[in-house]
Amino acid sequence: MKLKAILGFDTWIFGAVWILLFVAGRDRLFRDPGTFAHTVIGERILDTGHLIERDPFSFTRFEEPWIAQQWLGECIMAVIHRIAGLDGLLVVTVALIALLYANLAARIERSGMDLVLGSLILALSMAVASHHLHVRPHIVTIVFMAAVYGKLCNVDAKRAGIGSLAWLIPMFVIWANIHGGVLGGLLTLLLSVAGWTLAWKLGWDGPIRDRKHLASLWSLTLLSFAAPFVNPYGLSLPAVWLEIMRSKAVSELIQEHASVITLLQQGDAASFATVTLLLSLGFFYIALLAGTDRKAGRIAWLIPVVWFLLSLTRIRHTPLFAVTAVVAIAEIFPHCAWVRRLGDKGLVTFRVREWIGEPQAGFLARALLPTAVTGMALLTFLGSAQLPLTAQKWVTLDGTHWPIGLLPELHALEKDRPSGSPIFNDMLFGGFLIYQTPGLRVFIDDRCELYGDDFLFRYVRAERSDFDAWLKEYHYELALLLPDSNYRKYLEEKPDWQVVKDCPAAILFQKRSMEYPGNDG
Repeated sequence: MKLKAILGFDTWIFGAVWILLFVAGRDRLFRDPGTFAHTVIGERILDTGHLIERDPFSFTRFEEPWIAQQWLGECIMAVIHRIAGLDGLLVVTVALIALLYANLAARIERSGMDLVLGSLILALSMAVASHHLHVRPHIVTIVFMAAVYGKLCNVDAKRAGIGSLAWLIPMFVIWANIHGGVLGGLLTLLLSVAGWTLAWKLGWDGPIRDRKHLASLWSLTLLSFAAPFVNPYGLSLPAVWLEIMRSKAVSELIQEHASVITLLQQGDAASFATVTLLLSLGFFYIALLAGTDRKAGRIAWLIPVVWFLLSLTRIRHTPLFAVTAVVAIAEIFPHCAWVRRLGDKGLVTFRVREWIGEPQAGFLARALLPTAVTGMALLTFLGSAQLPLTAQKWVTLDGTHWPIGLLPELHALEKDRPSGSPIFNDMLFGGFLIYQTPGLRVFIDDRCELYGDDFLFRYVRAERSDFDAWLKEYHYELALLLPDSNYRKYLEEKPDWQVVKDCPAAILFQKRSMEYPGNDG
C-alpha cells in the first residue's frame, strides 16, 4: 500500500481540522452549559443503574416528571469523562468533527473539484456550523445527518442500491437514544423517498425501477420511522422532542433556536457573521443547482434547500444545512453548466477533473491514522478525570464565561450547607453548578422541557414581584448571577444580601444571616 494512497486529501483535512479544534477548542468547545449537565446525567445513570425519570437537580422542579432524553449520549460522555475527564471529551468531540469533514473532503475530491476551491467550501461549511460545535450529543446529529444524506445521494446516483439503506434502521435506533435530531434524519429520508416515488410516477430517471423497488423502499422508510420508538422511555421520548419543537419560549428566548431575523435584530458582530456565512454557502449551493440542466438533476440534490429554509427560521438547523450542502455541492459540481464553461475558458478553479472513482486505499487503511491519533491523545490524558476542573492537562475553561474564580467559595458554601440546599442562578450557570456543586440544587438550567414555557417567560421577564415571590416560596440564601443580570439590582437593593465575591463571569451573593465558611465571624 503506497503512503500516498493513505495520505489523501481527506487525511490532510482530518489533520487540519483535528489540530485546529484541539487548539482552539480547549475553551471554545466548552461554552455550552449542557456539556456539564449531560456528563452528570450520564454519571448518575451509570452510578445507579437506573434511568432518570424525575428531576434530581433543581429546587423549582425537584422530583417532578422528567426523562433524560439523550441518555445514551450522556452515558457515553460519562464513560469518556471517567477515563480522561474533560480532556477526553474534547478529544472524542474533535475526532468526530474531524472525521466528518474528512469524509466530506473525500466527496469533494471524488467530484473532480479543484482542491483549493474544495478546501474553501469545507472551511465555509465549518464556519457556518461553528456556532453549534460544542461537547454535547448534538455533535452526533450533525455527523449522522451527513452520513444519511450521503447514502441517499449514493442511491440516487445509482452508486448503491436501495437495499443499502437497510443500515439506516439500526442507525436511527442508536441516533434516537442519543439525540432528538433523529427527526431531521427521518425528514430527510422521507423527502427523498417521496421525491423518488413522484419521479417514478412521472417516468423520470431515479433509483426506483419497478413496484418491487417501490415496496422495498417504503418498507425501509416505515421501519426507519418506527426505529425511534425502540427506547427505554417508549412514547415519552418522541413526545418530549415534539414538545421542545412546539415551545414558543424555546424559539423566542434561546439564542440557538432563534431565527435569522432575530439574530440580525440583536445587532452584534457575531450574529451578522453567522448570517453572512450561512447566506454565502446557501448562495453558492443554489447557484450550482440553478446551473444544472433539469434532466441531469436528481431529487436528493434538492434536500439542502429545505435545510437552508429551515436554517433561516431557526439557526439551530445551520449545521445540518452546512454538511448536507457540501455533499450536494460535490454531487452537483461536475454537472453544472456554468462551472463547465468557466473551466473551458481556462479558469483553473472551476476546471473539473475526471472522476477518480473510489479511494485507492481501503477503509481500514485510511482510518489507521485518525484512529492512531485519537487513541494516542486519549492515552495521553488518562488521569485527567482525577484532576480538578481548573487543572485539566489541556482543557482550559474561559474564566470570562464561567465563574472559575468563584469555585473555592462555591465549594466552601456547598460543604457548609445541607445537601440539596437551593441556589438561585442565571440559566447559563445551571449546568455548571450541577457539575461543580452537586450538593446544591439549582433554580433553573437549560432543560427547557422541564421548566415549561410559562416559567421560562417568567424567568426572562421577571419583575420585582416575581423575584420577591420566589424568595418567599423557596427560601434560598445563595445566588450566582451574571454581572449584567437583571436580578443583580434586586439583590443589591436588599439590605439582608451581600456580595461574597465577584469575578469577570459572575457575582456570588449570600444572605447576611449566613456566615460564610471563609470568614472569621
